[in-house]
Amino acid sequence: MLNVLVSVSDKSGLEEFLAELQDLDDLEIIATSSTCKFLAEKGFSPKKVEDLTQFPEILDGRVKTLHPKVFAGILAKDTSAHMSCLKDIGVPGIDLVICNLYPFEKKLSEKAADDEMIENIDIGGVTLIRAAAKNHSRVAIICEPSQYSEVLESVKQNKGKFSFEMRRQLARFAFARTAEYDRQIANYFAQSAEKNGDGKKEEQLPPALTLSLAQFQALRYGENPHQAAVWCFDKRLSGQPSGFPPFEQLQGKELSSNNITDTYCLVRILRDAGAPSVCIIKHNNPCGVARGATLEEAYDKAYMTDPLAAFGGIFGFTGKVTEALAKRATEGFIEIIAAPEFDEGALKVLAGKKNVRVLKLRPWVLAPGGRDHWHARDLEDFGWILEKDVEPPVTGEQFQTVVGTAVDKKTMKDVDFAWNVVKHLTSNAIFVAKDGCSLGFGIGQTSRIASVRLALEQAGEKAKGAVLASDAFFPATDNIDAAAKAGISVIVQPGGSIKDKEVIEACEKAGITMLFTGQRCFKH
Repeated sequence: MLNVLVSVSDKSGLEEFLAELQDLDDLEIIATSSTCKFLAEKGFSPKKVEDLTQFPEILDGRVKTLHPKVFAGILAKDTSAHMSCLKDIGVPGIDLVICNLYPFEKKLSEKAADDEMIENIDIGGVTLIRAAAKNHSRVAIICEPSQYSEVLESVKQNKGKFSFEMRRQLARFAFARTAEYDRQIANYFAQSAEKNGDGKKEEQLPPALTLSLAQFQALRYGENPHQAAVWCFDKRLSGQPSGFPPFEQLQGKELSSNNITDTYCLVRILRDAGAPSVCIIKHNNPCGVARGATLEEAYDKAYMTDPLAAFGGIFGFTGKVTEALAKRATEGFIEIIAAPEFDEGALKVLAGKKNVRVLKLRPWVLAPGGRDHWHARDLEDFGWILEKDVEPPVTGEQFQTVVGTAVDKKTMKDVDFAWNVVKHLTSNAIFVAKDGCSLGFGIGQTSRIASVRLALEQAGEKAKGAVLASDAFFPATDNIDAAAKAGISVIVQPGGSIKDKEVIEACEKAGITMLFTGQRCFKH
């Protein structure tokens, strides 16, 4: 006889599992009310937990298994003293606990209201799982439907018995499950905005933030060949509508560490650039990015920014890649082509380029809007830095014109486009754009004037009448002088320098319109 305690919110696969287990041994099933009703409807003969405890479920089901008779049956060791104690109080020893938790993570992904989130914090279930896992020397614990098949195979191989190795393995999984569950809850509270005295929401920095990284796959090597690497994901991402990873690889060589980071940078830019847009990435920075009336127009603009740098790049599209686009993109050497959709003709073209990695982006990846996540930076001996955006992103309509004429609607589109690109470039960052097209990049220089000169040199004559965006304020007027000489008509920058007055005066003298965003986007 196998005594089984069952309390599950996810009942998938339960009927089939218990039916096969019952073929191997007689079962005495004890279940909580909703699970008991489900099993009775499926032809089993379960007993209710309250029949064992002689105590009813109360408080709308908040209290149902938290009772000494339940936990005595689970925690009793296989000793004469413990078994005698169970006999004296009339409690059977529980051999198997099947329990999964309230779907807190699912509700989190659905952005449920706070009251609903609180009600989906499981108390009794976590306690049952931990008790059974602690006493794995005698008790087996199953806490996910995905475990049923593996457990059944092991039990069949061991003539209807749960081997110690299996119980130990189940216990290890159980403690990892409850730890992850508690992590999700702790992080939910850490990231919840609390209202201050004015009734406004105020972000609270967490006193602690626990990361739980699960390995998704091993990589050939890291950023360089002498570095080992694996690709992991924070389990909070498993709550995304389509799960992890954020794309489906349709063909091509194995992804490298650099491929993954480049694609991440690509997606961030496409998300902010809006559709239809195309971006070409090299070494975490764009060498071409553009918006157009069509995806084809956007591709032409992005590619022609720097055809030489596009060689060996990562090509990203916000819309469907057609056969014609696939042919043009693969005329030269490319590492990756990523898009939310490919037509059949495009896939046939790409199939002829077997080494090209083709990534179909999940629908939610390019959806606009911020991601409500903490950013953790490992500084080794210097500890960790936790960051989170506490200000909403700014858009062109919010910028302050500090000198010059009001920007017309057409130019404002370029202002908005330039700002949404420059914030993704490595600092010091300068970006020159016109008509939704990237003209010049100044990236990663140790002085702002050096970045300005690089961007303007790349833009050349096309800089006349263009927009220049800077990720941080200008510390001197030499930047304005260079922009004026190149014919820049509008500058957008955060403002906030002690030299702002001189910079504004230099723009006024040069006839340049300048807008302040009031928000810096410096990116190391």
